[in-house]
Amino acid sequence: MDEDSDHERARSGAPNRREFVGYTAAGLAGLATVGGTLHALGATDPGTDTEAGTQTDDEESTESDAQDDDSAETESTDPPQGPAVTVDEHAAYQYFHTPWSEIEADLERLADAGVQTIWVPQPAESKLSWEDQATEEQEGFYESEHPHYGHLEPHPPLGYQPVDLRNFDSAYGTREELESMIETAHDHGIEVVLDTVLNHMANPPGPDGPVEWPQFEEDEHFHEYGEIGNCELTGEEEQYMCELLGLPTLDVEHPEVQEAHRAYLETMADVGADGLRYDAAAHIWPWYFAEEISPLAENLGLWRVGEVWDEGNIDRLDRFADTGMAVFDFPLYETLVSVFEGASMELLAGAAEPGVVHHRPEVAVTFAQNHDTSGPGVGPDDPEGREIELAQAYLLAYEGMPMLFRADLDDPELQALVRVKNEHAEGAAIDRYVDADSYVFERESNLLAGINKGTDPVSVTVETNWSDRELTDETDHGQDVTVDENGECSLEIPAAGWVMYVPSRYSSH
Repeated sequence: MDEDSDHERARSGAPNRREFVGYTAAGLAGLATVGGTLHALGATDPGTDTEAGTQTDDEESTESDAQDDDSAETESTDPPQGPAVTVDEHAAYQYFHTPWSEIEADLERLADAGVQTIWVPQPAESKLSWEDQATEEQEGFYESEHPHYGHLEPHPPLGYQPVDLRNFDSAYGTREELESMIETAHDHGIEVVLDTVLNHMANPPGPDGPVEWPQFEEDEHFHEYGEIGNCELTGEEEQYMCELLGLPTLDVEHPEVQEAHRAYLETMADVGADGLRYDAAAHIWPWYFAEEISPLAENLGLWRVGEVWDEGNIDRLDRFADTGMAVFDFPLYETLVSVFEGASMELLAGAAEPGVVHHRPEVAVTFAQNHDTSGPGVGPDDPEGREIELAQAYLLAYEGMPMLFRADLDDPELQALVRVKNEHAEGAAIDRYVDADSYVFERESNLLAGINKGTDPVSVTVETNWSDRELTDETDHGQDVTVDENGECSLEIPAAGWVMYVPSRYSSH
């Protein structure tokens, strides 16, 4: 490739296959079509630009088609197996856009709110810094605002275009500050999950000129087949060997790349991390996780969760989970957005099995929004409201490990829900009642949760696994109720609200 001509095209604004299209790579793996929409990029009409004239629906559909080819080609083969990972059912929090020292100063507040795990950005040296983010006060290096949040959320998050995986001094602070933050987190009973970028390195055009990678050589350590959607390869090879949004894709079969990744994970363990979040996992060969990365992480004592952005193919997420990772439940996320923006609650019930959490709850990390994509009712002119709060209530009562983002941890309502999750939400989820606006489920003799998104209160009588038992609402939204000798009880769920009943003798009240 002619570097000089590439850089000249970048300066002139002409198309360049290495020119980053404007969205962060974090989270854009597996952008899938669901129900004819492209919710992952906020697209509404075919053929319209999705974000400031960058990626189009046609390009996105091409990537989704390639994923369909991937799934079809691999269904008949046994997926590679890695060391098993399971999730703990406690509240976790995604903590972004904040220097390590400021996170450290805030850890006591998080612990008091009941947070037991935090996920923080990729810690190695990367291309962008604070002045390159788009905020209300400044233009960004790529877009002027976040495509889903507008100016509610800085864009892009830093860390996802790494330059040197050996150097843990970054925009967030020094390696020593990271180690101090993690040590303080442990002192407060909080585990730390570090984002981990294995798929790619930084796109060369940078704020201060061309970016270089001191660990790698372009002609030796990277694939050169073009971008997904405009690639020389097809099927699985396109997904795993072509560039995601113009980001240089590392050749993970190269022994020097593997050695660099081994050292990278060892450094993660050395700074005290408890776990890893695999960025863009859907674009890395599953065998590489199963045979190399997950066994190494297991030996280092590192828990793992992978980002496999596919909102419609649970089998595909299962395949990656089998390589030795938990997975973010994107199919459930898509359903949450639909339900709390107007669709029937029946789509969310366990009988509908909308998410990974309904098939393999032990590997499901659930969420209502993240740094890439906003939750129900949230948009550039619409900050978080009751829709996202109802979605969080569901996540904090249901199975899986909920990852909160942009949540008000000082809100007593949320704190009560976090306490429910940490102390009472265990056991299999059992549907007890569902209609268009309300849903009641039991966590097998531990919790009876009711959520109502309607504008009027709902009164229902349901079966339970208890008998002759008093139940107390841990969120103080409902009166105490009595389960009769037949195991039935009647409860009222407030409009646009919830109740979380536990046996009174176990209540914190």
